[in-house]
Amino acid sequence: MKHTTRFAIPAVLLACSAVFAADAETNGAKAHAVTLRSGQVLEDAFILDKKPNGITLAYKDGCKFIPFSDMPLEYQQAFGYDPIKSARYEKKLNEQKKIRDKEEAERKAREERRKANEGKHYKDKRISAQQQVISKLELELVEAQKRLDAAEKTVGQERGALGMSEVGSKQVRVESPWGYGGSIKSSTYNAAVTNKLRKEVDPEGAKLDKQAQDVIDLQLKLEAAQRTLDELLENTR
Repeated sequence: MKHTTRFAIPAVLLACSAVFAADAETNGAKAHAVTLRSGQVLEDAFILDKKPNGITLAYKDGCKFIPFSDMPLEYQQAFGYDPIKSARYEKKLNEQKKIRDKEEAERKAREERRKANEGKHYKDKRISAQQQVISKLELELVEAQKRLDAAEKTVGQERGALGMSEVGSKQVRVESPWGYGGSIKSSTYNAAVTNKLRKEVDPEGAKLDKQAQDVIDLQLKLEAAQRTLDELLENTR
């Protein structure tokens, strides 16, 4: 479809198709089918806006900016296309775009730095908290080891004096160097029986066992805490 009719540019048009149509009628402009160089046809086209490098048309299917370079020669002449003015305008738009792109890149960089700092701050807090956990466990371990050492001095050397013997076929008896003594009925003479008797007739030894276990538990907790700290430090590199 070819149209050579040139149509006037309305003086004031709003970017709304309904209002625009009324303005176009008021200004005496008629709707046209505009054929672009690409062959695309814009039915019922009205001018919404004009720039040095092209025009914005409202047409049956919506709105579209059309560069003068995409228009046939007759439309370029009808709309007063000036290649020099268009090039200057394009250059100005490109400069403005560069400024906006630079500002956006700087904004994104600031945001990334902020997030990185927040992430580092969070990691630093976790590392600091874990270091405090380790310090606390180390102090607890030192104190537990001191208690164990003191108990071993008074108890450990005497535990070997405990005498255990079978009494008949159903009893096991334990004699303690601290004056404790006891027996238990049992058909077997095994570790379970021994431990039960020690708790009954050797309370100091039982305390020693618990203190030794406390030291072991603290050592295991400290090792686990140190592994966690090592992982945190590794993730910050």
